[in-house]
Amino acid sequence: MYTDAEVDYFIETIKNVRPFPKLRDLRKLLSPTLSLDKINAILRYLERSKQILVDLDGNIVWIKNANMKEVSNLSETANFSKEFLEHFGKL
Repeated sequence: MYTDAEVDYFIETIKNVRPFPKLRDLRKLLSPTLSLDKINAILRYLERSKQILVDLDGNIVWIKNANMKEVSNLSETANFSKEFLEHFGKL
């Protein structure tokens, strides 16, 4: 199994990589702190709990912010441009 500290380490490490890493690069980024088995287990946990999103090409494309509300909608989480707000009004 894995600890909360290991999950936090996993998330913080991949958040600092721009663009987010491919799955095949995780071992290089997280070793030797995390074994390959722990990396895979944490990755599956984060995917199932919808804390990260991986596309079909194996790219991590989204990581949930820790401070994001569970029932947030787009207007609460997006940063709209000034032009957008002028055109469509405040949401």
